[in-house]
Amino acid sequence: MRSLSRIGLSAITSATMAIATFPIIVFSVLAADLIEEFDIARFQVGVLVTATGLVGALMSPVFGSVTDRVGAVTSTRSVLGLGALALVGLALSPTYAALVAASILTGVPNGWSNPATNALIVENVPVGRRGVVTGIKQSGVQIGTFLGGLLLPIFVSLWNWRMAVAAFTVIPAAALAGLWGHRDRSREQWRPGQGDGPLPASVKWVTVYGTLSGLATSAMFGFFPLFAEEDQLWSDWAAGFSIAVIGLTGIAARIFWPAAAERHIGHGRTLRLLAMLSLVSAVLLALAAADLVPSWSLVPAAVLLGGGAIAWNAVGMLAVMDFTPASLVGRGTGLVLLGFLFGLAAGAPILGYSVDVTGSYVPGWIGAAVLLGGCAIVAGRIPGRGTLASP
Repeated sequence: MRSLSRIGLSAITSATMAIATFPIIVFSVLAADLIEEFDIARFQVGVLVTATGLVGALMSPVFGSVTDRVGAVTSTRSVLGLGALALVGLALSPTYAALVAASILTGVPNGWSNPATNALIVENVPVGRRGVVTGIKQSGVQIGTFLGGLLLPIFVSLWNWRMAVAAFTVIPAAALAGLWGHRDRSREQWRPGQGDGPLPASVKWVTVYGTLSGLATSAMFGFFPLFAEEDQLWSDWAAGFSIAVIGLTGIAARIFWPAAAERHIGHGRTLRLLAMLSLVSAVLLALAAADLVPSWSLVPAAVLLGGGAIAWNAVGMLAVMDFTPASLVGRGTGLVLLGFLFGLAAGAPILGYSVDVTGSYVPGWIGAAVLLGGCAIVAGRIPGRGTLASP
């Protein structure tokens, strides 16, 4: 039975993560198009993020247990197939209600992607060598972010927003081809009761961190381009480019930080550092919204967001894999995602509602900064050592 090569594993897992989370990029970059086409408010754009995040959050513990039972390869294939189907559903939605329904479907691959890909890494990579592979895997989200921010406006100008969304189904198709001929070793070795037992306390603290980070990240990432466009008067192209900057920075950060956490800094200390970087980003956004700093300050804010909160998931997923027995990795991942995706589901509509009521982004950005400060405190309860790091 063939094992996945390190290159093949990195490509497949990053593509899986990209397609599972791509609908959030769609709602962010194409927010203005969706508002115009369906005649909806900003709050209703946030509801779309809520739909995918809430379904993923509620179902992620279930998907985690399913992954432990059916195997990593089967789970990854399911995520890719459902991700493609969800994008087609978004592209074909004739009404806002249908768009919400399609968004609910996108929550399935969103909630299943991390348990499936984490299990695939555990099955193919030994302990102590997972940092870079995990970082590349998690950077798939940012690769999708970069490509979405860069290509969606171009595709919209060439065709329309529906064709632009449908064009990205090529990603799951290519990843499915890469899994051809591979079988589930974990499923063949599974025994009843194998996934029972308590999860480590460190995984539960990672869940708390992820919940707070999800709330802040959803608000900041979900409304960053719209804030740039309508409050800072950037063009739609420049606003889309801000998402590309976050994505490009996030790619490098998600590869660098897990390796640094595994070998040098340690998981908890790395997560605290990421929270502080993101806190500075939120403060810059609040100052820009209050006209206390120039509009170009959104550029360093985008870089800090991509290098901070956007990268936390790579370190968090590595922590789950390092601190959890192999037979519980799916369930541990599912618990962390329950908190993180709940935060993602709630953050965007709360900020959108705040803007609709107050007419200002300042309260929302300050709230995000407070949440990220909470992340820095919680990180102190997460072990400061990884597989190869010292206490």
